[in-house]
Amino acid sequence: MKAVVWTGQLEVRDDVEVRDLRANEVRVRIHAAGLCHSDVSVVNGTIPFPTPAVLGHEGAGVVEAVGDAVRKVKVG
Repeated sequence: MKAVVWTGQLEVRDDVEVRDLRANEVRVRIHAAGLCHSDVSVVNGTIPFPTPAVLGHEGAGVVEAVGDAVRKVKVG
């Protein structure tokens, strides 16, 4: 998976592993994402955050997989 990873600096990577879904999880292929104030605060050092981490939690995309226990969300 391609991602911007925070390691103490921002790195664009094409090799981020995607783990298998758990039963109650959904995987979304992100087509657009925004960075909010909390992400900027991590980069600026205002908010301590463990590394490595993929920042950004405001995404828009399409569901590409669902776990076995997911009932209310469908692929697509």
